[in-house]
Amino acid sequence: MNSFLMPIGCYGGEIFGMSEARVKPIQAEIDKTIRLVANDGKSAAMERVRAELGIKFVFLKTSTARERAYHKWPTLKTWIADLIKSPIKARMATWVTGSARWIKKFCVQDSKGETTITIVDSKNKNCRSKIHQWTVY
Repeated sequence: MNSFLMPIGCYGGEIFGMSEARVKPIQAEIDKTIRLVANDGKSAAMERVRAELGIKFVFLKTSTARERAYHKWPTLKTWIADLIKSPIKARMATWVTGSARWIKKFCVQDSKGETTITIVDSKNKNCRSKIHQWTVY
């Protein structure tokens, strides 16, 4: 699954990442395939199945790719570096302003300089299922 399905689903994630609405159709198709392979019905808890199979949520993979691109692309010697260094002023969010806002809101750097996405922790904290409580506590 991780070796052939996730790369297809995450292709171009640097561009469309950080938006759960854009990733939802891709994640739905991956979940259908996981159900087919795992021989689970519609009532299966997909987060549990994904965790057991070691498959990350597409939203997290694409968000990580976009954050990496936001920090890496300004160092390139291409026109994309110029666009990121001097973003256009627009009423709506652009790729640069949207990425900067999302990183400021959801990403935290630890003492090693590694970035962690805090949205994962908040989803785990807000999970009210009994199974989640049994596995975490």
